[in-house]
Amino acid sequence: MSRRQWLGSLAALGLLPSRLVARQTETQAIPPTSGPMTAATLAMLRRAAGTPGMVVFWQRGQDRLTVLADGVRAAGYPQAVTPQDKWHIGSITKSFTATLFARAVEAGAIGWDTPLGAVLADVPRHHRKLTGIDLLSHHAGLAKDIPLPALFAMPQQEADARTSRARYAQMALAMPRAGKPRRGLLYSNAGYVLAAHMLETVSNLPFEVLLRREVLVPLGLGSAGFGPPGSADSHNQPWGHDGGVAVFADNPAAMAPAGGLHLTAADLASYLAAHRDRAPLLRPESWAQLHRPRFGSQMALGWFVDPDGSLWHNGSNTRWYAEVLIDSGTGAVMGHCGNDMALFQRQRLLLPLLRSAAAAMPEQRMDKRP
Repeated sequence: MSRRQWLGSLAALGLLPSRLVARQTETQAIPPTSGPMTAATLAMLRRAAGTPGMVVFWQRGQDRLTVLADGVRAAGYPQAVTPQDKWHIGSITKSFTATLFARAVEAGAIGWDTPLGAVLADVPRHHRKLTGIDLLSHHAGLAKDIPLPALFAMPQQEADARTSRARYAQMALAMPRAGKPRRGLLYSNAGYVLAAHMLETVSNLPFEVLLRREVLVPLGLGSAGFGPPGSADSHNQPWGHDGGVAVFADNPAAMAPAGGLHLTAADLASYLAAHRDRAPLLRPESWAQLHRPRFGSQMALGWFVDPDGSLWHNGSNTRWYAEVLIDSGTGAVMGHCGNDMALFQRQRLLLPLLRSAAAAMPEQRMDKRP
């Protein structure tokens, strides 16, 4: 197994130790910046980071959405990124999976407190009482992933990943516990795969079908899909990068609930606005469940909750990096995506600029799309 594959399993969430990532990507020193984000600022930051292509977006309340893009879809090729391009968002997908779980709870298909052992067969005794809350808040005491050789033996693309997901779940449950449930935050991709596998079992439908039917379509997120955006035979969308080389690749399809979505910046902003506004997709009590920190940690269900109540998450499959924020103070939604992970070790670097940009915008209640 290559070092990149090893790092891939660690970084699928967006929390890979920065000292390891720093060895992967050589970047220039990023100069300090102040003031709102502009096209020129984005271009400077992208060049300094060495990222081939980047997009940033922000929107305050119902004001016009702003999307800026700079760079190219693939290093060494001329196709420029555009504000309408699709970007892989890694573990930001987790909040989508938690939102899907909330939809299933409201439909009566499962409960927040339904034990894992009541849904799945042959669950070891020490895992049987785990619930959706435990799994989705990373307090289940699970290992982060299944053994890496088994993980990377699974296919990257599948028409129906339920069989691979069931195998992943079986291996995850057979591993020793990494900690005691509800005793501490242990970030786990396995928990999200297990939560999705529970939904697949009670519905007899693939996670991908469920997410599209219950979340993506109702919210009008038509650009969303699974795996790398675009196609392997053209640069019609941005590609991820591995060591500066463009690659059309992703983590195994079984891991989609933990970090497999792509979509446009505009659709990502719409999704964030749905969480901010507590849209009619869910009842108020379900939104409250999703956004409440658990067991004394800063982790809600698919979100880190900042001390001021803002919701933040990031994500990477080691070939992309994305970061989003729902600012509780201003009501602004914002984020950025890049087609490598050079900014991983500089988390939250761009957020002050995006906050300033959102605050500086005059009220313009216009079409939300760029």
